[in-house]
Amino acid sequence: MRAKWLLSFATVICWAMAAQAASDTAADELTRRVANRVEELVERNFYKPVAFPSFAGKHPTNADIDKALADLKASHTRRFMPGTLEYYEVADIYQRWLSRDLNSIFPPRGEVQYEGIGIATAVIDGKRFVTDVYDGAMAKAAGIRVGDEVLSVNAKPFEEIGSFKGGAGTIATVTVRQAAGARPIDIPVMVVAISPVRMFLESVSASVRLIEDAGNDIGYIRLWTLASPLTNETVETMMRSGILSDADGLVLDLRGRWGGISSELPEMLMEDFADISFTMRNGRTFSQRETWRKPIVVLIDEGTRSANELLACAMKKRGFTLIGEKSAGAVLGGSAYVLPDDSLLMVATSMVKVDDEVLEGKGVEPDTIVNAPVPYAGGADPQLKAAMKEITEQLSGVSPWRNAQSPERRCSPGGTARSN
Repeated sequence: MRAKWLLSFATVICWAMAAQAASDTAADELTRRVANRVEELVERNFYKPVAFPSFAGKHPTNADIDKALADLKASHTRRFMPGTLEYYEVADIYQRWLSRDLNSIFPPRGEVQYEGIGIATAVIDGKRFVTDVYDGAMAKAAGIRVGDEVLSVNAKPFEEIGSFKGGAGTIATVTVRQAAGARPIDIPVMVVAISPVRMFLESVSASVRLIEDAGNDIGYIRLWTLASPLTNETVETMMRSGILSDADGLVLDLRGRWGGISSELPEMLMEDFADISFTMRNGRTFSQRETWRKPIVVLIDEGTRSANELLACAMKKRGFTLIGEKSAGAVLGGSAYVLPDDSLLMVATSMVKVDDEVLEGKGVEPDTIVNAPVPYAGGADPQLKAAMKEITEQLSGVSPWRNAQSPERRCSPGGTARSN
């Protein structure tokens, strides 16, 4: 009996080892396929010729692939893994490039959607903090603030996607610490289904408001991204006939995490002072193009990237004041591809310039540097406070609201930024 038991036990062990070996072999093969596809896509599409490492005949790991991409030292060139917030956001922003594969990675209808509360987070000094709370999102309504340390969700460790998966329509208990050394507090938040690009556009609309300051009505709008094909129309409607049309000046907030579509750069902000209108025989007049003729102060930070950097640079070259921190310097055109393991690969496919100035790897330098540390910020926004002070001074005549335009007014570092 003992011999039979030992034989059975040995058989089980051998079977388990064989199964594990088969699993490891399949995983290695999948990683090789991913590496080969990455190599192929970079060699074919990268914006300039490059000696990308060959993985042929090797046994690459995911770390090897990611390092090879990082060594290209280019923005818009990296992998995004399933189960992360960035994965969903990139898939939705780049969905026109991924349309043939969306049904397979987001079954059954190819709709890019996840359950969440409308925040973004980052690990800073070993702790996870809220870096963004989207306007109009459930987290905003519940009282979660930028700078809150996220400790858990429903008494379990926080995961960007996993903590809320399957929870649409339910209340999640988010435990945060809002000041260093303070006792944790529980914040109940409604979980909803989120389609990233739609949420970004709704957050842009929800951000708009008038702020009364020193007798002036200061308009505020945050362009979280330019990812929606409706961004330009939405912004210009609010500026022409919506709440912003009554503003005496505008704070244009370009702080965020993504860029978007360059064709969605708001034309009213990009054009210089040249309105075009038509008057009919009956006296009816309509405008083909209008521009914004009031003071603008622009907010940027290290999250301002891509198309939003283009807009920031264009505004700076046109003489408007920029406040905050140097932008990301992530200004290349990119495309996205689905890899064999369903991860996403973003590849930089074109160089981008503004008035022949390269911003990639350099970023846009603000006129006034104002730092905004995230940990335990308590929702405070020193950059917005500085912008409000600046635009109020411009409206009162204390400072000019357009600097002199000249070819020498460059966007990238090397200028005369002042600290505040």
